[in-house]
Amino acid sequence: MKQDIKELIRNKAELIEFKKAQFKACDSSILIDKEIKSVNKALSTSTEHDTDTVIKRTIIGNTYNWLDSHGDVHLKGTFTKSINERQSKINHLHDHEQKTTAKVGKPSKVYEKEVLWSDLGVNKIGSTIAVMMDTNILKDFNSMVFRQYKDGDIDQHSVGMYYVKIDLAVNDPEEEEEYKVWTENINQIGNKEKAEEAGYFWAVKEAKLIEISAVLEGSNELTPTIEAKDIQPSNDTDTEPSRDTQNDSGKGSDKINYFKFI
Repeated sequence: MKQDIKELIRNKAELIEFKKAQFKACDSSILIDKEIKSVNKALSTSTEHDTDTVIKRTIIGNTYNWLDSHGDVHLKGTFTKSINERQSKINHLHDHEQKTTAKVGKPSKVYEKEVLWSDLGVNKIGSTIAVMMDTNILKDFNSMVFRQYKDGDIDQHSVGMYYVKIDLAVNDPEEEEEYKVWTENINQIGNKEKAEEAGYFWAVKEAKLIEISAVLEGSNELTPTIEAKDIQPSNDTDTEPSRDTQNDSGKGSDKINYFKFI
């Protein structure tokens, strides 16, 4: 394991370049925790305002501090800047198809919200931040996807994104720079046993959010649909993550031009 970690660090720059060039679709992985339960009813509300042509839903596109199947952990605040800057440009699509015909809903708001780990089916005390989208799903856009949302058959989502700031975290005290990133973040990770098993993870500090898609299985499995009646999140429940947990120290690569689906 230790030799593998040293090899990873030695090739870090090359691996980052590979990430920049690699096209990734969301797919299943051994890192996906099949024991994660469905979202707690505390996150669900009524569907009484559903009609035959439009339904309102809140979807979770991503959750912070969760090791996904790409070996990435999105730290608190990863999408904050992008959400603020691109609020009206973030699309609700299906299957990451970058086409006008791939739209399935008209988003009304994208935001970050604090959510209890237990409400996401994770056996952990405390909370994390979920990236949520309030969206009006239209039958005219895609009748098949509309029906699946209405029947409750879509329970996984994935974000399409560009890396902006990313760093490597390794569990080896001899590697001062990478170990610092590890110690600053490991205890915040909801499935940290997966990171400990691997001995490393990629700490994503900032990313540009392009879209959120309905998918069969996201690499971050904590991305369900929440049935919604009146989608009006209050200011006191929306979370504005602070910069002090984003770990801007170290020599992580900035502005990584790599489009990723998670």
